[in-house]
Amino acid sequence: MKDPRGHFLETFCEVDLDAFGRNLDAIARQAEGREIILAVKANAYGHGVVPICREAKLHGVRRFGVATLVEGVQLRDAGFEDEEIILLTPPTLEQIPSIVYHDLSPNVVSRQFAEALSAEAVRAGKKIRVHIEIDTGMGRTGFFWQDAVGEIIAISKLPGIVIEGIFSHFPSADSADPSDVEFTRRQIQKFKRIVDGLRRGGIKFNLVHISNSAGILGHPIVGNAVRPGILAYGLYPSEEAKKSVRVEPILSLRTYVVQVREFDPGWSISYGRTYITRYRERVAVIRAGYGDGLRRALSNRGEVLIRGRRFPIVGRVCMDTTMVSVDDSVAPDDEVVIIGRQGEQFISADDHARWAHTINYEILTGISERVRRVYVKGGKVVEVV
Repeated sequence: MKDPRGHFLETFCEVDLDAFGRNLDAIARQAEGREIILAVKANAYGHGVVPICREAKLHGVRRFGVATLVEGVQLRDAGFEDEEIILLTPPTLEQIPSIVYHDLSPNVVSRQFAEALSAEAVRAGKKIRVHIEIDTGMGRTGFFWQDAVGEIIAISKLPGIVIEGIFSHFPSADSADPSDVEFTRRQIQKFKRIVDGLRRGGIKFNLVHISNSAGILGHPIVGNAVRPGILAYGLYPSEEAKKSVRVEPILSLRTYVVQVREFDPGWSISYGRTYITRYRERVAVIRAGYGDGLRRALSNRGEVLIRGRRFPIVGRVCMDTTMVSVDDSVAPDDEVVIIGRQGEQFISADDHARWAHTINYEILTGISERVRRVYVKGGKVVEVV
């Protein structure tokens, strides 16, 4: 594939913006008109945050969830001036001046942070929207659900702060285990109880959100907003998660064969000599390694697609190259599909996760920044990042 400037691409990701739009539309139908807060942390799960957010805006998304201050500022600098950018991971006290300057919406998880944010907002003559996290069972960040109502009432009285949202998070909504299903049900009950208590106390807030991808798929949606992440990018949070929304993967990872060699029996392939040829064997070197996001854990166990066929990875995956056992049909400059479709064959991020004993989230977010992202819409390349 050539990019719009005619340069030959080496290892690259192709992102299908049409498929992404279809996924967002499917989620919106499932959410029945609720606001979508699109999770775009970690470079939009490896897909490239600015083009993804730009496309999401065309489908009505006006709120984006990031993890860090840097990610939030990146979107502001890219021209997302009117959209709400929510820092889902609690920021530090030192970051408060930048949060206020860039009009970001932080996740507030302590009275100390809220008071410092209030003071800075007043000094700057601004009102800063915040989302307050309640720990109903995640065991990570937030106010303990037992203490949440009192803490939020106190925060609501601080000047310069507008409580935009109340939210919580599911740790196991993607599990079919009966104990996890019951745990999620109890979380929902606790969350509803807190939201109702706040409303009875006269606390005003615009958004209530707890439903992540797994919550959207398999549990009653609580509140007036949802927070899809992995689902928007066309994958499911686990094999057990319900598939109540039909989505399609939007990313493929591709590269090329740089050399093909024939080895006699007894030759060792790559570092550590973990693969020894047993017969005269043809081995292709592909231009991708763990420096690009092809996990080292795929050594001697993963597969790639060349000429529409599956071929096994042999030897250890290197930083910049990987060896593949091939037949006589493979030649230098052949395209190699690491993730995606070629002919009738398909290798998914879920396949990679299974080979590497991890999850599809880690596979996608592990694709290196040095890998160019090529965005396709209407069958044409519209941007290269």
